[in-house]
Amino acid sequence: MAILALVEVGGFSGLTAGMDAGATSFLGIGQIGALPALSLAAVIAIGVLATPSFRQRIYSGKSVKSVRRSFLITGVLYLGFSIIPAIIGMATHALNPGLENSNFAFPFLATEIMPLGLGLLLLVAGLSATMSSASSDAIAGVSTLIRDLYVLATGRTPSARNVVRFSRIALVATIGLALLFALASDNVITYITRMISTILSGLFVSAMLGRFWPRYNWQGAIATLICASVTSLMIIANSDWTAFWGNPSIPAVLVALVAGVIVSLVTPASRVTSAQALAILDQERKRMEQVPEPTLTNAEAPAAPH
Repeated sequence: MAILALVEVGGFSGLTAGMDAGATSFLGIGQIGALPALSLAAVIAIGVLATPSFRQRIYSGKSVKSVRRSFLITGVLYLGFSIIPAIIGMATHALNPGLENSNFAFPFLATEIMPLGLGLLLLVAGLSATMSSASSDAIAGVSTLIRDLYVLATGRTPSARNVVRFSRIALVATIGLALLFALASDNVITYITRMISTILSGLFVSAMLGRFWPRYNWQGAIATLICASVTSLMIIANSDWTAFWGNPSIPAVLVALVAGVIVSLVTPASRVTSAQALAILDQERKRMEQVPEPTLTNAEAPAAPH
């Protein structure tokens, strides 16, 4: 699709002919400013590094070597394909400068520029890719609800008999909440940057501190998550702060980092070693995966000895 779009606008020269010079500068600094451009780059990096579905794939890897190799290959492919959305967006702007909503760039090219059959194929492919990513994120949300929030509320993991039923309830709740958030937004880019800043900034800081700072404890992690979300929401609520930063990702990360370090230092250090934590996780996993024994009816029950 990107190649056909380039052909339609006359190659790279035609792609940039009608563009604002500031928009084609490094990171778009000439158009949106240095700090908003840096915030946009930061929020993209945070979204990739902190997405739970990516991190959970590590736990299912065969070995550390295979995980590292797969992430390296994925990163190279991600970097290679990252140019395609930019080409599609720039080509759409060159072909239809009056398009008011940038969210319709892809549908515009697929329905107005491409041949009918190819356009339908591209729309189906795009929808399939979106649903695939959404399903991974939904599964990650369900895992978090079942493995973390449920344990926090009850003190234990659900039994194998209830895992499927609770997972279905959690899936409906996760998708419903995401739908409500999406319906409240009229711009995909703004919605994504704000959600990443509010939710994933704290997860990003928690993951980094948990990996590289052994003193980090659960109290610090809670403070990290709360402070990141509160900071992001405060900036979103203030239009002047939003205009200054571009999006709340950078201040949310900085405040969450400071809060996590301070709270961890003023609270007792965790006495659970890495080996003990792994053993606890293994026990919880076995409880959830244990197949319950079938209940025998009176007719199937063995006769009592005389």
